[in-house]
Amino acid sequence: MCASAQWRNRRAHRPIAFFKALLIDNHDHSLTDDWTPKYQFDYKSYCVSNLRGGIGKSTLTFNLAYMFSRHIRTLVIDLCPQKNLTEAIVKHRKFDSTILSSLRPLIMGPAFGVAPEEISSRLSELNSNFNSGKKSYLIPGDSSLFAFPPTLYQALQQAVSENNSTAVRNILFSLKNVISDEMEDKGCGACLMDCSPFYAGATHLGWCAADAIIIPVRVDEHSIESLDMTLEMLGNPDSDFNMWAKRAGGFPAPRVASIVMTMVGARSPKKGVKDLASQMYVERAYRVALKYAHLFDHDDPADAFAITDDFMSAGRISGAKRIPIPNLRVGEFTTVEGKRLQVNESQAKYRRELEYLTDIL
Repeated sequence: MCASAQWRNRRAHRPIAFFKALLIDNHDHSLTDDWTPKYQFDYKSYCVSNLRGGIGKSTLTFNLAYMFSRHIRTLVIDLCPQKNLTEAIVKHRKFDSTILSSLRPLIMGPAFGVAPEEISSRLSELNSNFNSGKKSYLIPGDSSLFAFPPTLYQALQQAVSENNSTAVRNILFSLKNVISDEMEDKGCGACLMDCSPFYAGATHLGWCAADAIIIPVRVDEHSIESLDMTLEMLGNPDSDFNMWAKRAGGFPAPRVASIVMTMVGARSPKKGVKDLASQMYVERAYRVALKYAHLFDHDDPADAFAITDDFMSAGRISGAKRIPIPNLRVGEFTTVEGKRLQVNESQAKYRRELEYLTDIL
């Protein structure tokens, strides 16, 4: 047996007990009651992305934005035309400028407008739950991003037809440059981007701008397939993402910082079935990750996995009231869509799961 095959064989058996511990202990084995987040993350810019919708990207980004902002100035960017992250932070707010306001003139030229001087808003002014943290900022989403991909690729094709790799690079790095300038202006030490489930357009630019990617994966069949597609897009030299990078003179794909299993237990009607079903999907996700181990900084991709539960009522309250899960108070009642819900003691478990994920990052 060759060395690489022996390595995969050893790794294939290792995560079973590891993932069982995560599923059963909810990460208690690695955290303490006086847990505090890192003062420095492994990377400066992260995008939360997977090529599938409905898996909890915006919910995860909202809560991670809160966790990040506890100790480091953070720039949060909504790259999804559905604007779920923006709505999770502040409801029905009209912004004078969005991320598209800055991208359009950089990609299409000054004839299509001038980039605004102020593109971000203070998070604490939009949502009081961010009052106690470090100064952090939101660049809001824009529903017009739905129509952005044709604009982007028309500009890229024009640059290619002129054999201008510098122009291709400038277009692909347009968002990266916006982020760099805004982080310097606001003194931010971290950036967190919420991407759409479609690779094209702003999500493509998000991947070009990010140092690392956080991939949420719901425990179901389609999410495992989308995980494979996402990692293949990052890791295959002949993928669309990497082909455009070559046309720009070459640059590396973002590293995979974490795979976050979401909605764990959501489809388990019987006691005891939850862990068996969840373990199966987590182990399948691990086997997919193992095919692209070179994209991870960890020796074993299993160390990049984090488990988040089915948040149930706590998650619905968090989303409806725009309150990060760690800020929910156990025992508190609230009405959501005509239903009276209560935050139960599982909130502490959800908080620990977010702490564990933050610790990985």
